Amino acid sequence: MQPNQHNTQTNGDDLDNLIDGSRQRASDGMPTIDIQARTQAIDKVIERLHAGEITQGEALKVLRIQVLGVKQDRFAKLVKVSRKTLSDVENDKGNYSVDTLNQIFRPFRLKLGLVYL
Repeated sequence: MQPNQHNTQTNGDDLDNLIDGSRQRASDGMPTIDIQARTQAIDKVIERLHAGEITQGEALKVLRIQVLGVKQDRFAKLVKVSRKTLSDVENDKGNYSVDTLNQIFRPFRLKLGLVYL
């Protein structure tokens, strides 16, 4: 195990708190989560997004922090966009192409698509 990594699962309350607006931020000491917990966290975020409870930008921020535990600068480099672009998307600002948004959501194995209302 590398320094600053822990094999700690994230519980649903942590995810609810982050989604419901607590000001949690990624840090170098954030625990990593196992694949099952990661999948559950992604599923919960997608359910809330589809239900209209959170915006696309809020979903991205929750996923970045809760699932990957990385700061904006590091994530922006990972997905090859500027930190400003990432910040704008997380804050629901701007009008970015589907290609750009798919590039940003790719680390979570997600892409934009159509859903029934």
